[in-house]
Amino acid sequence: MIRSFTAVLLAGAASSTIVGAQPALAQTTTETQLKPTYGNINPFYGNISPFYGNLNPFYGNINAFWGNLNPFYGNITAFWGNINPFYGNISAFYGDVGKYWEQFGAFWMETAPLWDDALKAPELGLKLNDMLDRSELLWGATIKNVTGKTFREAVAQPLFARHGIDPNDPATLQKLSGEQRARFFVDWYDSLMAFSGTDRVDHWMKTVNWTPSVTQQQGSGADSIIGLLDATATGDPDISDNITYSGGGLSTVNGHGIGVASLMVAAHDRNGVMGIAPNAKVVAYNPFDSTNTASWLAVKNGILALADKDASVINMSLGVPGYTLHPDWRGVFFDEKVYDDTRGKTVFVLAAGNDGKSQSEDISWNWTRSPNLIVVGSVDVAGNISSFSNTPGTACLLKDTSCEERNRLMNIFMVAPGELMLVPDGQGGFVRRSGTSFAAPLVSGAITLLHDRWPWLARYPSESVKIILDSARDLGAPGVDPVYGRGMLDVTASQSPLNFGNLTFKEVRNGVVKDISPADMIKAGIDTTWQADGVYFHLYEKIGHTYRDFSVPVSTLLVGKVGTLTGASEYFQEFITGRMKDWIISSKSSFTDVATLAVTPNASNWQVAISGSSPSAYLALSGEAGMPHSSVRLSSPTGWGFSAGYGQGAMMLGNQTGFGLSSDYGKEGGVNPLLGIASGGAFAGADVPLSGKTTLFAGVTSQNLHHWKVRYRSEVEQRAYRGVDAARAEALSLRIAHQATDALAFSASYSKVRERNGLLGVQSRQASDLDQGAISDTATLSATLRLEGGFTIAASATGGRTRSQGPGEQGFSTVEDGVLTSAFALGTTKQGVFGRSDMLRISVAQPLHIEQGELSYSSVEVTNRATGELGTVARRFDIARGDRAYTGELLYAAPLLNTGEVGLFGRADFRPSEGVDDFVIGTRLRMGF
Repeated sequence: MIRSFTAVLLAGAASSTIVGAQPALAQTTTETQLKPTYGNINPFYGNISPFYGNLNPFYGNINAFWGNLNPFYGNITAFWGNINPFYGNISAFYGDVGKYWEQFGAFWMETAPLWDDALKAPELGLKLNDMLDRSELLWGATIKNVTGKTFREAVAQPLFARHGIDPNDPATLQKLSGEQRARFFVDWYDSLMAFSGTDRVDHWMKTVNWTPSVTQQQGSGADSIIGLLDATATGDPDISDNITYSGGGLSTVNGHGIGVASLMVAAHDRNGVMGIAPNAKVVAYNPFDSTNTASWLAVKNGILALADKDASVINMSLGVPGYTLHPDWRGVFFDEKVYDDTRGKTVFVLAAGNDGKSQSEDISWNWTRSPNLIVVGSVDVAGNISSFSNTPGTACLLKDTSCEERNRLMNIFMVAPGELMLVPDGQGGFVRRSGTSFAAPLVSGAITLLHDRWPWLARYPSESVKIILDSARDLGAPGVDPVYGRGMLDVTASQSPLNFGNLTFKEVRNGVVKDISPADMIKAGIDTTWQADGVYFHLYEKIGHTYRDFSVPVSTLLVGKVGTLTGASEYFQEFITGRMKDWIISSKSSFTDVATLAVTPNASNWQVAISGSSPSAYLALSGEAGMPHSSVRLSSPTGWGFSAGYGQGAMMLGNQTGFGLSSDYGKEGGVNPLLGIASGGAFAGADVPLSGKTTLFAGVTSQNLHHWKVRYRSEVEQRAYRGVDAARAEALSLRIAHQATDALAFSASYSKVRERNGLLGVQSRQASDLDQGAISDTATLSATLRLEGGFTIAASATGGRTRSQGPGEQGFSTVEDGVLTSAFALGTTKQGVFGRSDMLRISVAQPLHIEQGELSYSSVEVTNRATGELGTVARRFDIARGDRAYTGELLYAAPLLNTGEVGLFGRADFRPSEGVDDFVIGTRLRMGF
């Protein structure tokens, strides 16, 4: 006999013959048929008394569930966006609701010892009335607006009446059995949540790892078709609207069909339940006749009708009592027409049945016509197998007469919540029902999300089954077991890679596609500040004879930063550490971290000057502060000069009075930061006098930065750079300096910066994305003015253009005119603030800012999501940012006891639109002996 699998079904009997079976099964078979009706039994509770014996874990689970309510409703708010202003204001209310249910759970557990002690009845009554007062405080206004009645009139009094409770007589509470108390708890919850103004949060959602945001991200089932082989689904327009075809009989089986359908496709509309795939189309076939009986022939005809309507998954919450999988299903699955019409296009999801039996009977199986089948059992709200749920046992689907371990029924069996499931009752209301009937549609909904995100998987039912089963969360005995089979449905896991180590990245260079393994490209880390919204690279997971693609934001590939410190505190930490290091070792006389000693070795007046930064920080921090700068300069009496060294090449080539810290010239400084990209390694330069007041400077500088050596980065940054190739760059710089007067000097410079494996200081974790690098052309104008009173004003402004190299040979490339950037620095220094020897510098700078520019990123993508066809696609994205980042800085130093020094350092990063983002204040004290 075939029955719909809810907790309570009353049977009638009849007989018929299965037709259309495989030749080996063509013998006449007697079938006992069933009237699946609820009779006079309350469908809210069903036959779930055994569940209530496990009361404490249920309430423990509810407490934990509501403890996570706020982030859950954060997802719901994100799902609805600003569609309705009501949702914009609901989060605060739901913050209170979450606390309310936490308090209610605590109340329920605290009162547990009072229920069975007659002497404690007065205390129990006081606690109940206190909970009523709290409920009225939170819910009263909303209930009054909806019903025109008070909380007690509309909710509390009818609730107590339904359960035979007099709140003024605590003894009536103590008369309730454990089962009745649990009913009371659930009824209280459902009665209040009916006034919540949004869709109902239910226990199964957390259990299967699902939130509405998962559905939103994966497509909500809009392009998928679900087959519903069940009673007619009527009585709820939110669900009926999804039904595009309805065939077979008209019996509703007391709302069974609409309840099953709701868990798959109920709308997210602020009313009642939510389905996993609310926008999927449903094609339905009712195999039950007017007497609520069904035959195998009706089941087979239903499957054929649904397959004809292109259902990619068919949910079947019906079966034969006493079996998890009855042998007579062979007459359906192995039928030639059923096999032909569903082969390569249909996944069958079958409820396991509600007899609490473990299948022991093996089934002779035709593996050449085996369907793509998942059998689903039920667990309670604590995640334990339901007492009524059938299980696979050790039964085997025999090949010939032998059993292979992989062919045991448990390998295609999984579980999902099936107890106390809130569903429509088919008459305009909602009820809670239990049974494997309500576990199966959760699996069908998850498969529908798969087919919506990856539509071509609808043509790969075997792979769809593999994804759902392989992503299940293990329960019971480790591995596949006779009770839980493959384990618990995990919706989010099914939408994620099964094994991240098996993903591949399809690199496209010069038209050639090459698979790159995760070991070569994926490393944990932080995002770049490039604005690449909506631009992704794609990872691919091979599943059987097809694949899935996963879109990953391009920015997660990149390390380094461009344009701003805002929102990137890790970068601030790295840069500010360097700034403070420079300041700590700087000279009080000129705020420079590079000191120079000049000597004249003979009478020819040639001069040798040796410059260097203090090695103290390097030695004290075991190299974490970076290699100290060192250089030598040889100059002639006629003004010619030659310099060479290792370290701060940008500073030596820029050499502007007023900006004496090497970090002024770094990537985050305001004095030609593009040149700073190529600074930190070997450098050399020469200067030639053009006249008495004008000098030409020419030089080269380089960088070969091994990221593992930069120890003062944060732990997050260190992970980001792990495995990234050393940053390599060189630069040529030409500068003309003119001393207009004794007080005024200005200069103009041109620099060409060649990055070998980066672009604007940014690198990719996938080396080939930027392995051809980029060239930047920069122009800088600078001026220094000395004023009376010990004041010096210095200014510098830089503009640059950057173009990628090797078009088509690397993933990222600039387009059209390249990327235009700017930077500036303005500072004033005062010698003698409070005394003759102290010094103060105040400066404002704009670090490197992208004024204009787009990048193109080439990757392999699915170009036809219906078929899964791959193609090479170039995505363009704008990396310019409108609002600028600025830095303000204060440096102060004063002598202390002739040989010592005291100093103050302050710095803030800010944007006009956002205010101060980061700031730091430091002091130093140096004593000399």
